[in-house]
Amino acid sequence: MTFDAAPLPTWVPSALAILIFVGLAPMVSMRRPVLRAGVAALAIVFALRYAIWRTMDTVVPVPFDGSLQNAWVWLFWAAEMLLLFEGAVYLLMVARHRDRHAEADDNQRWYRQQSAATLPSVDVLVPTYNEGWDVLQKTLVGALALDYPNITVYVLDDGARDWLADECRALNVQYLRRPDRAHAKAGNINHALKHTSGDLVLVFDADFVAQRDFLQRTVGFFRDERVGLVQVPHHFFNTDPVQANLGVFQKHADDQEFFFTDIMACRDGWGVAFSCGSNSLARRSALEAVGGIPTDSITEDILTSIVLLQRGWQTVYLNERLARGLAPEGLAAMYTQRARWARGGIQLLFLKNGPLFAPGLTFMQRLFFLPISWVATNLCLPLMILGPLLFLWLGLVAVPSAIGADLLQFQVPMLIAMWGGTRRLATVHRNTIIALASTVFASFRLTPAVVHSLFRPFAVGFKVTPKGKLAQGMQVDGRAVLISLGVIGGMVSGMVVNQLPSFERVPPDAFLTPSLFWGTMTVVVMFACLLMSFEFDRRRGEERFEVREMHEASVDEARHRVEVIDVSTTGVAMAWGIARPAVGTPITLHLSDVGALPAVVTRHIGEVGLGAQFEELDAVTQRVLIAKIFTHAYENHGKVVSGTADRLGVWRRLAGAPRKREVPGWARLPRTDTAPVERSAENAAEHAAGGVYSTGVRPDLRIGPAEAYPRLMSARGLRKVA
Repeated sequence: MTFDAAPLPTWVPSALAILIFVGLAPMVSMRRPVLRAGVAALAIVFALRYAIWRTMDTVVPVPFDGSLQNAWVWLFWAAEMLLLFEGAVYLLMVARHRDRHAEADDNQRWYRQQSAATLPSVDVLVPTYNEGWDVLQKTLVGALALDYPNITVYVLDDGARDWLADECRALNVQYLRRPDRAHAKAGNINHALKHTSGDLVLVFDADFVAQRDFLQRTVGFFRDERVGLVQVPHHFFNTDPVQANLGVFQKHADDQEFFFTDIMACRDGWGVAFSCGSNSLARRSALEAVGGIPTDSITEDILTSIVLLQRGWQTVYLNERLARGLAPEGLAAMYTQRARWARGGIQLLFLKNGPLFAPGLTFMQRLFFLPISWVATNLCLPLMILGPLLFLWLGLVAVPSAIGADLLQFQVPMLIAMWGGTRRLATVHRNTIIALASTVFASFRLTPAVVHSLFRPFAVGFKVTPKGKLAQGMQVDGRAVLISLGVIGGMVSGMVVNQLPSFERVPPDAFLTPSLFWGTMTVVVMFACLLMSFEFDRRRGEERFEVREMHEASVDEARHRVEVIDVSTTGVAMAWGIARPAVGTPITLHLSDVGALPAVVTRHIGEVGLGAQFEELDAVTQRVLIAKIFTHAYENHGKVVSGTADRLGVWRRLAGAPRKREVPGWARLPRTDTAPVERSAENAAEHAAGGVYSTGVRPDLRIGPAEAYPRLMSARGLRKVA
């Protein structure tokens, strides 16, 4: 007896994808390895199912005869498959995740049991080329404030600046200058390795400030003789330019936050974490064993990691915020940095010690070090944008012979699975439209660099990312504006024109609805790109950090108990009370662990708050204030991003709504002139911002700066540098 199996209704795969990725997946914990791997595997299955249908039913039957229509079918299919492959590799990577927080806790307990003589010595290297003293001073203060006995701080100056040598002598910091600038940062570090001798080498870019317990939580990993390198996240105390332009500080995790929170922790699960140039602690003997920092690529950090893995060393990633840096402060600076990363990643394809040709690497190590994302995203996304334009204006169909039922059965469930799987396996919140628009926006700048690098990978050398210079006035990315307006105009006019029978370009039998939906989504994404194109003047020259501590402030001889809400190197915001001093009144803020800070009231905030600007501080006080602000577990306003972020606010910004400025809750009534309730000084959220641990303790307010920062207090005065 035989049975004729009836085909499943076309809606079943989409319903199944919704059930799995929207209904069931959010109900289970992705911390369980089996469930995490299962979600990733199911998403890959949906992607593979779509790829088979897409290839066998819509492309293979199309002859490759040189016609424009058929050439477009094959080209679009190739781009789609490359993007799908990138997505599958990403899902495979995030199928594993490693959390080393407990190991870091054990490291810190071990550290406290050691004497200074038994701890390994550490050389702190700060390579610099053209960064100003306003940037470098914070980095050096952070290095000197490290709570660890056996360190020596070195400034590696490739800018040959005599004034910097003077500043280093004043701070008791070692200054190294080499006779040439060969091989940029890699050559600079290699020169320093010949003139230093510490057991471990800690590298900070010139704009990164270490948290005091950095070494306490990382040095212990080197108890394992196989560990050659430990990397911690790049966390920034200023906002990403895309976040700043859209005003979505607390509503959308930027690319760097996403990379260091999710991707690097997952890479560590596979044993393929890599050095990111800064915040990287390496074993000197491991670097010496591989011949120092490789100079073959402008991304020397990744290449160093590959060579270490090739020689059998292990690389470790600790997902804790132990240093904070300065993100590029404008779009031009950001894409100078990204272009260097893209070029360096592509260079790896052509190197004998790169992922394709280096002996000793496993298959997974080779796969995860390939620059798939740089190539696939920047070559294929422009074609995805071009697709609906060519359809509306030339009638070119990217997916021939596909009917609505086919797309519902194969494409829709794949999109749900890829979106749902990616979103569920992430720990930080990213708005889908902004994330896609950010990637498209980046392709405006990076696609030419990627194409050029594929043909001439070593034609462009190392370019330093500009830092420490805020945009002056409104800046406009003209290229992005023209492309965004061009695509929006072409899409909207194409939809209108095709309603006119005399100008209709779309074949009458074409499946129009998905393409119109595709075109509409493209318009939305390009509108977001348009909003990103306008950079506004930054109101604040220094970032404010939220401290929420009780201190004292005085007017004349009268002292008042006040709550310090936030502080920067130039000013402070305080909850004072109703009877607050008038604007223009001189006051003195007494920070228990810093000292007396003369200031003048510059504004009133709400009913009980005030803002004050510090007057000129002496050298010692300035150093200690920097140490207080930047080397403890304070967060600046707007940097914590979580899955509970206000999604409505994101859409308001995409619709062009102005940024809202409201009176903060701490500055409103009711509040009396008595002191506010004192807050706990203990570390608040141990697991903040969706999976990145925020570690470290607040400063001990019972001790003075001489005890808290002995290296800083022993340094001589600083000379002002214009």
